[in-house]
Amino acid sequence: MLALTIIGLFVVYSATARNPDISQLWKRQVIGFGIALFAMWLFSRIDYRFWIEASYIFYWLSILCLGIVFFWGGSTNGAQRWIRLGIFSFQPSELAKVSMILFLARYLGSQTIELFYIGRLFFLLAALGFPLIMILKQPDLGSALLLIPVAVIMMYVGGVRVQWLMWIFIMAAASGPLVWHFLQDYQRERLAVFLSPQADPLGAGYNLIQSIIAIGSGGVSGKGYMQGTQTQLSFIPEHHTDFIFSVVGEEWGFVGCLIVLGLYYFMIQKSFEIARKARDREGALLALGLSSIFAVQIVVNIGMTIGILPVTGLTLPFISYGGSSLVFSYAAIGMLLNISYANRRPVLVGTR
Repeated sequence: MLALTIIGLFVVYSATARNPDISQLWKRQVIGFGIALFAMWLFSRIDYRFWIEASYIFYWLSILCLGIVFFWGGSTNGAQRWIRLGIFSFQPSELAKVSMILFLARYLGSQTIELFYIGRLFFLLAALGFPLIMILKQPDLGSALLLIPVAVIMMYVGGVRVQWLMWIFIMAAASGPLVWHFLQDYQRERLAVFLSPQADPLGAGYNLIQSIIAIGSGGVSGKGYMQGTQTQLSFIPEHHTDFIFSVVGEEWGFVGCLIVLGLYYFMIQKSFEIARKARDREGALLALGLSSIFAVQIVVNIGMTIGILPVTGLTLPFISYGGSSLVFSYAAIGMLLNISYANRRPVLVGTR
């Protein structure tokens, strides 16, 4: 994780240094890194059961923050997703991701809850759907789509019947036309050009085409640090956030991409191992949810930059520019570390 973040600092600097409008963003990323390290230390020292017990409070707090965005949130590129506090800003959707995982870990992990009752399943779907709709309205399609597979994974492991999950999938597929109606125009364009980006090479397909060109031009060993023409001439929009993997591919080549993917694999593998060894059901589900959200986000972001998945606007964890994303990611790692510490502590006779 630290290696990925250090790589990210170098890549963010390369992507922004020659653009006067964003040349100072790498300094903010360094500050965010410092805050994130403190957040990781703090969350690693607090018993994860505290966060699970307070999960319902965090759930409603995230709902409140998502509501505040609609009235006083900051807007960037037509999306109203940020709450600004002086020189700092954060995305409530990042808080919503963690709070929903905590909510699911407590709800599914409670031994007093029987998930074989259809009424409880509908309650669970309503509790998940409410913040998802608010996130979609910002609009933030990427974060909403990210939470859906994570929730399905946790529900499956948590005991929800497979046939019920299949019915949920069928209903979600049937509601596709309704969801399409509520999407923004640019979101429809992104999905439309996914299969054929050349249909609109100077419009909706431009980002994807330039990203694929950048990654392909890197070859085996890359063009060299700060030598990528697609990156340095800013042919790729948002190349310090959503499309930062294209910078890695162009300047560091196939070898650099393999190193980054290897580090991600090692981190995710260790995270799932923590979930497998957790000593209680809530801790296992919490670790599973946090591990899954990292895994899904990595796959979706990299898949979108190489053209095998639609462009959704998700950042690459630990590497992309974004202070709130970095802080919440490190906080999640802190929770995983605390669960890992609990796994190593001996269990006293007569205690839980």
